[in-house]
Amino acid sequence: MKKKNVIIIGAAGRDFHNFNMYFRGNESYNVVAFTAAQIPDIDDKKYPAELAGKKQYPQGIPIYAQDDLLKLIKKHKVDECIFAYSDVPYQYVMDLASQVNAAGADFKLMGLETTMLKSTKPVIATGAVRTGGGKSEASRRIVDELKALGLKVIAIRHPMP
Repeated sequence: MKKKNVIIIGAAGRDFHNFNMYFRGNESYNVVAFTAAQIPDIDDKKYPAELAGKKQYPQGIPIYAQDDLLKLIKKHKVDECIFAYSDVPYQYVMDLASQVNAAGADFKLMGLETTMLKSTKPVIATGAVRTGGGKSEASRRIVDELKALGLKVIAIRHPMP
């Protein structure tokens, strides 16, 4: 079976998490690029092979400006674009979906079953309505409070470029 070429549209957060949870090591897919719009100076970097998986992505995965998305779909004959922002308005999502579809690729959102970490222990998730909303600071405070209660606590975070 032919691998599906995929672009993951994100902001150096949920996009990397979705990749690690579903696409890393998944031989049915070839992630050709990440695109990002919210983090300054992230384009022209790479998601490193050490995190992407050296066997499947020995050169890492390039990160491009989201403005290049439609050109990238054509250039790489992309089958699917995975939308991995969690803090944008509905109209933005649907406008982008229409553009991606018109360029010839499927537009997809990933749900809990394919992206959630599995755990046998209690989990506290920290979220915010936008990038830079204070998730890291809140998480550190929660960890400190739980450790003060004598609990064993670990923090898990998606990789950053």
